[in-house]
Amino acid sequence: MPSGSEQTRTRLLEAAREVFAAHGFQGATVREICRRAEANVAAVNYHFGSKDELLAEALNFNALKALQAAHPGATPEVRLRLFIRDFMLLLLDEKSASRQCRIMARELADPTPVLDQIVKQGIAPLHDFLGGLVGEIVGEQVSDAVRLRCVFSILGQCLFYYHAEPVLQRLHPELRYDAAEIEAIATHIADFSLTALLAKKSG
Repeated sequence: MPSGSEQTRTRLLEAAREVFAAHGFQGATVREICRRAEANVAAVNYHFGSKDELLAEALNFNALKALQAAHPGATPEVRLRLFIRDFMLLLLDEKSASRQCRIMARELADPTPVLDQIVKQGIAPLHDFLGGLVGEIVGEQVSDAVRLRCVFSILGQCLFYYHAEPVLQRLHPELRYDAAEIEAIATHIADFSLTALLAKKSG
């Protein structure tokens, strides 16, 4: 059975993921994290050294790695569709959303010193994966620069729905990211992206 100290550390990590995902690094406070973890405010410094180090340890990219390893036997087009669907679920679905993905999305919008770690461990492998997938779809005749812009476009579409949610809900108050809407968004992004990619392949 974990010791009291180990249990406190685990609670701090879980609380930190909740608070960082909800408020970002700048908006998160050590006091709120400790309150949720039912720990003394000195516990963060004791277990992690600083708020920065707590964020670094709270990040975990297993969910993103699993997306990249999924559906190995499918065609590149199907793998891209499934990746987009699963990625949107991680970002938007309140029931299965990855707090780590939400922390990462917030870091992209409001960078802190831990962004270097996020890029190295989370974003760079994701870009490499999508770059390879795009390359399989469009073929070798398309330049590296064009493939890179295609990766940017796909990720940009996905992240738009996360970052723009407050604006979208003011423009369209009826908008809700329920299962049906997330599926529809993912299908739209995949259709839009594959149409452009296949056009580049044939062009």
